[in-house]
Order: sequence, then structure tokens, then C-alpha cells
Amino acid sequence: MRTTWLICGLLAVSLLQISLLWLFSVPLGVPGEWVWPRLNPIVPVVGMIWPALLMGGLLTGYVFWNAGQMESATRRTRCLLLLGLWILGSGWILALIASTPGIAGLNRIPFVLYYTRSSGYFTQAEENRQQVAAFLEGYQARIADSSNPENHLHLGTHPPGLTLSLIGMLKACESIPGLTTLLTVTQPEGVRDSVITIQEMEAGSGRAVRLRDVEAAVLWGASLLTVLFAAGACFPLYLLARRSVPASAAWWGAAFWLLVPAIAVFVPKSDVLFAGVSMGAQCLWLLALDRNSLVTGWLTGLVMCVALTLSLAFAPVALMLLLQGIVTAVLLRTGTDGKSLLQERWKPATGAMAALGCWLGLAGLLGKMNLLEIWLQNLRNHAAFYDHNARTYGAWLLEIPVELGCSLGAPVALMALSGVIALLRKPDARSFELLIPVGVWTCLWLSGKNMGEAARLWVFLMPYLLWCATRTIQQWQSRPSGVSLLAAAFLLQMTVCVATAIRVDGFGFSELMK
Repeated sequence: MRTTWLICGLLAVSLLQISLLWLFSVPLGVPGEWVWPRLNPIVPVVGMIWPALLMGGLLTGYVFWNAGQMESATRRTRCLLLLGLWILGSGWILALIASTPGIAGLNRIPFVLYYTRSSGYFTQAEENRQQVAAFLEGYQARIADSSNPENHLHLGTHPPGLTLSLIGMLKACESIPGLTTLLTVTQPEGVRDSVITIQEMEAGSGRAVRLRDVEAAVLWGASLLTVLFAAGACFPLYLLARRSVPASAAWWGAAFWLLVPAIAVFVPKSDVLFAGVSMGAQCLWLLALDRNSLVTGWLTGLVMCVALTLSLAFAPVALMLLLQGIVTAVLLRTGTDGKSLLQERWKPATGAMAALGCWLGLAGLLGKMNLLEIWLQNLRNHAAFYDHNARTYGAWLLEIPVELGCSLGAPVALMALSGVIALLRKPDARSFELLIPVGVWTCLWLSGKNMGEAARLWVFLMPYLLWCATRTIQQWQSRPSGVSLLAAAFLLQMTVCVATAIRVDGFGFSELMK
């Protein structure tokens, strides 16, 4: 009977989210400060979403079929099954985007990355690819003026890593014609149409056409990498969940991650890509702590240095890892013969600090950059955003949890909340590994450092909530009707994901579609 009530509860929260998005005009944000617009479908829904229905059916069948095999499968088989989940999950995300109407579907990819309205990193990369050294050397001076809108919006609040990544892709496509050809022939029709539209607009304006085959290939290649990294978070998420729950529960958690609506809504923004990076760093760090490994600690530090060169959004992750290391050392010290913390767990921290030193040194020697100063200026620029854009603390304090829940999908949000409550009620030896991220995230929310666009800006932290949800999944599996409950939750989450992804406009295209 209790299982029936749980299914009814999942159905109720799912219908509530879908109703809020489709049947009511409730603002998706705080009016006058930031509101996500809604898309208006221009064709019948069933005919519009057939790619999502097809790939969703394949993904569902794959997840259900293999869920029962995970406990008895060998390590090699599990790796292969996760690889299949990653490939199918990436296809599902692309199919869901393709099911979004008009320019907001796959057609959006070139527009979002090419024009400075959405970010500006590609434009910056295209303008500086022939003078990389001068670009890096002058980067700190470029972002020094916090009153410049370019600096307190996108470009100035991030280190140069995203621009450097795109420069690298541009140079790779220039040097390897076969790569450009491969990326060109694999472009979906909607992407090609948008590329042609941009080219025609440039030619019609009298300016030289800057979007050529190489540039168009990079736009599509960068988007593919974004999807692959986002979906790829299922690998470390599975490994992290396996630290405390059975393989089948970890499998379900990894599968549910692919149904988080925020992923499909915000591709090709880099925020989506960051989810795979943050989970990879987290997985490496706990492995380093388990093994007291200098090398794995160094690798974790290297991943985090790369991440922090892409975006300072990873600063909370760095804090989480630091606190996990401290707590691990304290716990292991209990009952020892009086050894110091440094003697007991010095290797991971030393490796991570060595990676940081090497990275800062390379930035100074090769890029002529003071990366620490750049990070500090990025923080100042981020703070300046609120000097130019009004935000009401109390309103966002209440709105952000709602936005976070909808961007996760109501069923997953409910499962994650249940998992957090279970951790607080009955903590175990590994509870701190999850409670520290939850605590840091809560402090970030209460601090008001992020007021607006939480659905996009917090995608890189969302896998932590899926990790929490695996505790709930484990509890559900122990029920007599656990399989039915998980099946209902999965199908409802997929429905919510589709309904959200084709309704919420993450890039302001709805104004162009009127």
C-alpha cells in the first residue's frame, strides 16, 4: 500500500511541474529581475517529439533490461554497460533537443555559440587564434574594468580556459582537414541550416563571411563535446554511488541523471559540460583519499586546476574536496597511536598542491599570466554584476529551491530530498562524503552569491543530488514492489524531462519565434 502512495506522490509532483509550465503563466523566476521565458510549440506535440519518443524508448528498454544484471555482472561487463548507457544517453539528449520547436531546437547551436549575446567565447577565440601569446599576456588588463558590461556578464567573470579550448579546436580543424570533414558531414540538418543563415546574414551585411567550414565544424564539435561530457557524468556518478549502495541502485542513479531537464535545456552552454568535470574530480579525490595516493591526488589537483581555468564556478567543488580531505584525516586519526594528521594522510593533499604549483608556474612561464590575480579579478567582476543588475535576496532565497527542483525534474528532486533526509537521520561512515557537498551548496544558496539562472549555473553540482537519490533508490529496491516503483519513477521523470525541455526557453529564442 505504501508503494502505491509513493507512486501517487511521484505522479502528483510530476503533474504539478507540467501544469505550472504548460497550463499556467506563473513566472519562471522573479519578475523584473530574471525570468525564464516559455516556448510556444508551433506544430502538434506528438509529431514534434518523435525523436525524443524513439530515443527515450531505446534508453528506457536498455536501462530496464540491464538493471537486473548489474549485481552479478563482472567489472568488464559493467564498464561495457555504462559505455552503452553513455552512448544512448548522449543520443537521447540530442534527440530531445531536436524535438524542441523551431530555432530553439538543434538549430540553436550555431547561434548560441557564434554570437556574443550568449557568451562570446567563440568570438574571442576566433579573433585571437593567431595571436594566442598576446591574448594571454594581456588577459588580466582586458578584464580589469568591472564596470564594462562585457566583464561583469560573461567574459570577465571567467578565466581564459573556455576561449583557449575553442582556439585549440579551431587550430585542430585547420591542421586536420579530415576532422573538419567529419564534423561537417555529421552536422544535423538544423545545424547546417543555421550555419547557412548566419553566412547569408554576414554576406548581406557587406562584411567578410567569418563562419566558414572550419568555424562551423568547431561549433558542432564543441556542442558534441558538451553533450558527451554532460552524459559522461554517469560514469563517475555510478562509481561514487557504489561506495555506499549496491550496483543496481548505482545503475539507476546514473540512468536518472540522463533525464535531468536542465541538460537538454542548456546545451550547448559550457555549464552543462562542467557536470562531467566536477564528478570526475570528485571521484578521483575520494579514490586518492582511499589509497592515500600521491599520484591520484596530483591528478585530482590537475583536473581541478583545468576546471578552475575554465570557470570559477568550480571553487565550491574545490572547497568540498578540501573539507572531505580534512574530515577523512580526522576520522582516520581516531584510534591511532598518536600519529599526526600530516603523517596519516599527507599524500593526496601534497599531490594536489603540487599540481596547483605546476599549473600556476606553467601559466606564468608559458602564458605570461598571473592566474591567481586573474581569479581574484574574476571574483571582483562577478560581484560587480549585482551593482548593475538588481536582485532581491529574499525573493531569490525562496525561488531558487523551486527552480532547482524543476530543473532537476520533480521526481528526481523528491528522490534526492528523501536521500538527504535519510543521510541526516541515519548517517554512516561515508555520509560525510555527501553531506559536505550538500552543506557547501546550502551555504552558497544562503550567501546570495547566485541570485538568478540557478537552473543553468548549478548544473555542474546537480549530479551530487543524483548521488543522494541513490540512497532513496536503494530503499525502494528493498520493497516487494520496488521494481514497479522505480519503473514508474523513471517513466514519470522522462515525461517531465520532455515536457520541460520543449517548453522552457534557455536562450531567449521565444521572442524571435513570435
